[in-house]
Formats: sequence, C-alpha cells, structure tokens
Amino acid sequence: MKKIFLISTIILSVTLAFSQEKSSFKPEDFKKDENYGFFNYWQVFYHFGSNPTSSIYLQEPFSSGFQALELRIGTQSTGRQLWQQLHNYPQYGLGFYMGDMGDNVADTLIGKPSALFFYFGAPIVRFGRFTFNTDISIGLSYDFNPYDPENNPTQDVIGSSVNLYFNFSLMLYFKLSERLDLSLSYGLTHFSNGRTFAPQKGINTMGLGVGLKYNLNPIKNYTKAVDPDYKPAIRPSFIVSEKPAFKPHHELQFMAAVGTVLTERPLGEPKGIRYLTSSVSADWAYQFARKLQAGSGVDIFYDGSLVETYDDWENSDISTLAKMSFGAHVGFQYQIERFSFLYNLGFYLYKESPARGGFYMRAGGRIQLTDNLYAHICLKTMNGGIADWIEWGVAYRLKLGRKN
Repeated sequence: MKKIFLISTIILSVTLAFSQEKSSFKPEDFKKDENYGFFNYWQVFYHFGSNPTSSIYLQEPFSSGFQALELRIGTQSTGRQLWQQLHNYPQYGLGFYMGDMGDNVADTLIGKPSALFFYFGAPIVRFGRFTFNTDISIGLSYDFNPYDPENNPTQDVIGSSVNLYFNFSLMLYFKLSERLDLSLSYGLTHFSNGRTFAPQKGINTMGLGVGLKYNLNPIKNYTKAVDPDYKPAIRPSFIVSEKPAFKPHHELQFMAAVGTVLTERPLGEPKGIRYLTSSVSADWAYQFARKLQAGSGVDIFYDGSLVETYDDWENSDISTLAKMSFGAHVGFQYQIERFSFLYNLGFYLYKESPARGGFYMRAGGRIQLTDNLYAHICLKTMNGGIADWIEWGVAYRLKLGRKN
C-alpha cells in the first residue's frame, strides 16, 4: 500500500505540473470561458488474460494466465492547441502498473513486475455515449527476477531486472454520468530490454481490461472562495478552429545511433560478452498528411557480436566488414506535436554472416529538439520481431519543401 500511495502521489504531482490546460484565475473570467479550469481524471483498470511464451520452462507456470492492476491520472485535451484537434482531442498522462505473471512458480522465476509509464489515447470515433480509442503506453518496468546461471537458471526469457514496458490497446469508453466512465479494452503488453542483457526472448501478455474513470475539475478549489456558487464544467467543450492550409513536402533524413548487446550463452553457463553496435541511415520522406509521413531509405549496421557467428571466432581475425550489414527499408512516421512514432521494414542487401535472417524491422520514436534535430530511440529487430539492439542516437532532417 505504501508503494501504491507513493506512486500515486508522484503521478498526481507531475501530471498537475506539466499537463494542465487552464485559462486565467481572474474571478471575472469564471463564466466567460466554458473550458475554465483543469480537465483531469483518475482511472483504474483490472487486466486479465494469457501470456504466450516460447520458453519450454514457463509453459506450465504461465498456463494460469496473468492479472494486473493499473492506475492512471491524466488530462483530457480541449483543442486549445492545433495538434489536439488534429488527433481528435486525445487523453494523455502517467500511469502505474502492477502485475502477476502466473502461479507461484512464475512469481519465483519471473517476479511480479511493476511499471511506470506515459500513455496517449487518441479517439478514433465518438458516437452517443461511446468513445472508441487507440491507446499506447511506454515506460520502464521493474521488480523482475532476471536470469541467473546459479540462482535462476531456468528463467530463459529476460535477463534484466529493469526493462522496457510497452502496451497497445483498443479501448471502448461508455459515459455513465458527467463524472464516471466505464471502459473495456483489449491489448498487448510487451516487456523487453532489446538484447541489452541476455537472455532476451521478452515477455508478452494479451487480454481484456475493465476500468472505471472518474472525471474532475479541481479548479473549484481555487474559485469557491471567490464565488461559492460557481460550478466549473467537469468535461470540456471541444474547441474547433480553422486549420491553416496544408502543403505536402519532401525531406531528407539522416540518422546515426549506437547501442550495445550482450551475447547469449546456454542456460547455466556464465554471461556472454558485451559488444558495441551502431546504425547509420539515410531516408527520403514525403509528408502527405499533417500527421503522416512515408518514405524509404538505406541502412548500414555494425554489430560486434556477429564475430561469434563465425567458426573458430576466438582464434580468427574477423574483419570489420564481416561484422557489418547493409539494407534498404520502407516505412512511415506518425506525428504527435514534437513526437514521432516510427516504423521501418527492411531487407538486407549484403552481409557476410548468415545470422540475423533476411529482413529486419525498426520501431520506436523521435523527439524534436530543434526545428531540424531529433533524438532517436528505436528497437532494431532481426528476422522479424526478435530484438536485435536498441538504437540511441540523433536524426537530422533537410527540408526540401515547406510544410505549410
């Protein structure tokens, strides 16, 4: 209970500090602005379902399924900023997750993971009292019992006590009253460290979630001393404004990133060796809509761990080229203000090592630092969705046309 209270306090403090939408505090303005105040909410979920795994050691412990509790505090946007209107007045905030992966054996092998995360919910459609959302959560998870060759030798899915937390859900809301909403969701959750540690099969859960959301406008705590009869709105009236003309444009994008990987050893043996990785890419991209960009490009990868894919690697002189690969990809970016969700699907054009399969994916995001410079954080995969390494880098764009 102490941990839940502490986490709730942190979530509340940070969210109120950074995600409020308010007008002035002048008493004479109370009734002039129908969106006066803060449009916050508390939300609690109960999740349950299955946790499929390729591990032969965890089939039985995971067979009883997972269950989890989730607490969120967030803000309902009003449309004061253009990007909110473009994304159909989304919800966003911070959350806390606390899960149980299976039976008592699973608790011993895996632990009971918790997570702190940021989430973004974009409505697809509203009809009557219903709202249908897509919902993405990204954060850090902890409280895992990682693989250990002596103390936890059959836990062969995750090698770190702290991992990435990712969830994608489809969510249906039903408005019960001005303050209360019921929700039903179906989603996939993924825990991974991107081969930063080994083993790295990752943990997946999928299932249903039922929730209750309590809407509030805490501005009344400030206004009641001046006008006790004033009742601020609990839910906002969405602002609709004329959007500036959009002009499609082209741009070139250049990215450079580094990372590390830990090679995996047979269960029970000491940990592998840590190697340096790097990625360089060049893309042509076309902004064909306000939120969407598509393009194609080429990649150069360096993976020091490829040395171990060659026979007698410990006694051989493996060239730098033998640890490199070259590929081409297509992809798209989904943009939310200064954030971009990025996905690439690529195929190798040349590589000397037979490892890593014939194609790869890149999924993650970029954060705009200046007009043309971005921070880049993505997961590069091998042969489909198997984690290869995490790319930590920067990207630079060269505009070839004006956006607006």
